[in-house]
Amino acid sequence: MKSIVSMGNFDGLHLGHRKLIQTMVELAREQSLKSVVITFKQHPALVLNGAHNFRLLIPCEHKIRMIKEMGVDEIVCLPFTKELSQLSALDFLQSYVVDELDPGVIVVGYDSHFGHGREGNYQFLQEHAASFGYRCLYIPALEDEEGIISSSRIRALLLEGRIDEANRLLGSPYSMYGEVVKGKGLGKGLGFPTANLALDEPRQLIPRAGVYISKVFLGEDVFFGLTNIGTAPSVKQDRKTTVETHMPEYNADLYGARMKLELLHFMRPELCFASRAELIKAMQADLAQAKALFEEYA
Repeated sequence: MKSIVSMGNFDGLHLGHRKLIQTMVELAREQSLKSVVITFKQHPALVLNGAHNFRLLIPCEHKIRMIKEMGVDEIVCLPFTKELSQLSALDFLQSYVVDELDPGVIVVGYDSHFGHGREGNYQFLQEHAASFGYRCLYIPALEDEEGIISSSRIRALLLEGRIDEANRLLGSPYSMYGEVVKGKGLGKGLGFPTANLALDEPRQLIPRAGVYISKVFLGEDVFFGLTNIGTAPSVKQDRKTTVETHMPEYNADLYGARMKLELLHFMRPELCFASRAELIKAMQADLAQAKALFEEYA
């Protein structure tokens, strides 16, 4: 069976990515083609540029799961290495696309590049289409009133705490995944026990420090949450950034539990309070406000 292929990092699986993949899946069904996405286990920025401060929007395993849920027949997840990056665009096209997948159609986004020096793009694929027996379908950038929807734009919004805008561009709430680990129990001592989330992907982007309305997924169960991201300067001295969530409807021991955390709305930046009483009062006010707003954002 001939295939229809698209390739890219798809970090975040934002609305632009979804438009491209949905177009590919629909065309595959119409023309009886197998839909295939080629993506990478490592983001090229982490391998090529030594970008130690680069942060991902989504862990690879969850990206793959979400792509599958969109109806894609096959996902090829390649390890991105320096050796792979040295392949010419032509060698990559022949070895990983033509020989392996027998494409009838290759779907190309506005910023699609592959091969050494980012040589491969829509024009390159068009030039080789006749010799390899495929045709190209170009998907233009998806834009809103602020410009092109892109992963880099979403990263900037998250770092500014503009979670509502980021979620709109993502098409779903920004999510973090991990395991609940033992913290210092400081929240419990204040009457607000929290679940301390250790991220599966340590290079996933942690948004701006502050207090967020959140939704917590524990297996099949879903709970309202109030999440604090930051160093908790009122009660801690170590300055280590943590992601801690208070769930007023859940009282059992969570240590070791798997958690998905969706951030729904940024309430306020992290503050340093002069006294324990002031901190508790602020937390009570945050919780009351979050409860009142939860249904609006959930």
